[in-house]
Amino acid sequence: MKRIIIPILLISLLVSGCKYFGGKKGSKKADTLVAWQAKQDSINKVQVAIAAKEKAANDSLQRIQNALAKLKFNVIIGSFKVPTNADSWQQEVNKMGYNNTKIIDSNNGFKLVSIGAFETYSKAFAQIGKINEGKEQPVELWVYESK
Repeated sequence: MKRIIIPILLISLLVSGCKYFGGKKGSKKADTLVAWQAKQDSINKVQVAIAAKEKAANDSLQRIQNALAKLKFNVIIGSFKVPTNADSWQQEVNKMGYNNTKIIDSNNGFKLVSIGAFETYSKAFAQIGKINEGKEQPVELWVYESK
């Protein structure tokens, strides 16, 4: 009799549907699903934010490139065949107080040291006049149109 009663008690205990076992299984799956969904939402928000920042950066870069494309008349202070000479002269020109210097590659292979870029030829030529105004020995400058 004892042999029959113990298995019947065990079976009835398992089949009876204890709230402890039933509640844990369902809530664990639900909690896992909610956590996974929250993680996916968070990832999506970050991806949207990154995409927005990249678009803003690309738009800003495009505006800068468009503005620089308009500045095609350069005031040149030196022309060099050897790139290291152009670099050295650019540093010397910076020491003279010209802070917007850059090196431009010309069509004939020379490296040109520019002290300024302008939208029109007349503005570039006017800059040469301002630089040499009142000087006994004018600085040798010319205007180069970059393509």
